[in-house]
Amino acid sequence: MPERSLPHDAAKTEPVPETSSRRRDRCEAALRLHGEGQPTTEIARRLGASRNAARRWIRAGQFMPYRRAPGPSRLDRYISVVEARWQDGQRNATVLHRELCAQGFTGGYDIIRRWAARQRSGVPARPPSARIPSTRRITRWLTGDPAVLSPEERAFTEALCKAAPRLKRAAEDVRVFADLLHQDDPAGLTPWLEAAATELGGFVTGLRQDEDAMRAAIAEPWSNGQVEGQVNRPKLIKRSMYGRAKFDLLRQRVLHAA
Repeated sequence: MPERSLPHDAAKTEPVPETSSRRRDRCEAALRLHGEGQPTTEIARRLGASRNAARRWIRAGQFMPYRRAPGPSRLDRYISVVEARWQDGQRNATVLHRELCAQGFTGGYDIIRRWAARQRSGVPARPPSARIPSTRRITRWLTGDPAVLSPEERAFTEALCKAAPRLKRAAEDVRVFADLLHQDDPAGLTPWLEAAATELGGFVTGLRQDEDAMRAAIAEPWSNGQVEGQVNRPKLIKRSMYGRAKFDLLRQRVLHAA
């Protein structure tokens, strides 16, 4: 007699509470071990979790249901415009869509209609996510051009800098250094080294150990980037073939990749 299969909806939704409960138990165990003074590596080992997961639980300080981070929307670049029009009293989604299209918006009417419906109901345009951005992404937001950030990214960095003023000063020092590299004038290097020594001490110490080369890199039009690229290319090919081929095949790959 064939086995009875679960209804489609039951098969789809039944594992979710069990998974959520298991995740809650692991999160609470991680917080308890952290309170006992256990390091993150040991917590991850005991719970059979990754270090990133254990670190994320500890940072949150409480159980946070997993929620997929929302993806980018075509409305992101125009959110300040449509919010301003909404505050001015324009609540017609058709009119809002027409006005945004005149400014270059390429999204459909449904995007504006759904946004307006959320505004009327008082629901946030984007549901909050428990996922913490990666360190690399936060670094890019802090040290890049603030003008290209979305409203959500700008709000996150502003809140972060408000909570950590030293981080804000360090990010400003990094942006000044990036501008310095494009000015072709090493005169500003010494003042920058003195100003940035407080927040970027280790980085500044490394630059001072080879300050002459740093000045030459700023002032001279030459770069060893091409040389480094040519050296890195055969290294990459060699490592991808490690233990699987001999010199004759490596030679052919290098020649054909040129």
